[in-house]
Amino acid sequence: MWEVKQFKDLTKDEIFQMYKLRSEVFVVEQDRLYQDVDDIDLTAYHLLNLEDNILKAYARIFPEDDHISFGRVVVSKQKRGTGMGGKLVKKILVTIKNEFPNQNIEIHAEDYVQHFYEKFGFKRIGEVITFNNSPHVKMVLKNQPALKH
Repeated sequence: MWEVKQFKDLTKDEIFQMYKLRSEVFVVEQDRLYQDVDDIDLTAYHLLNLEDNILKAYARIFPEDDHISFGRVVVSKQKRGTGMGGKLVKKILVTIKNEFPNQNIEIHAEDYVQHFYEKFGFKRIGEVITFNNSPHVKMVLKNQPALKH
């Protein structure tokens, strides 16, 4: 089941699972040392996919300067290769359309998933940069199209 919540509305269990999944993938699995928990969590919209009360996919969405951004896009190992990543991005875009209509979207995507985001209309801007100790590219989606749930 997909849910969108602000930090204040997350349960203790959801917060625990969110941080556990993020650290399992971004810190341990990808062998990166960086501060995963940050102040953005407090103001972001948190998109969760729970199955039997277990977090299977997650992302956070937040305003930034003159655009909307999202990050910490993650799918559990058990759900990779099932199309869950594409469903997650579609839910992110629907949430942005509903909560922040007519806003441009800018993200810093890991370099190796650039082509994945291009399928959703994102365009790469500039060269590869180091962000959270890994190669990323800036990607932009202008005036995101209307999407259905």
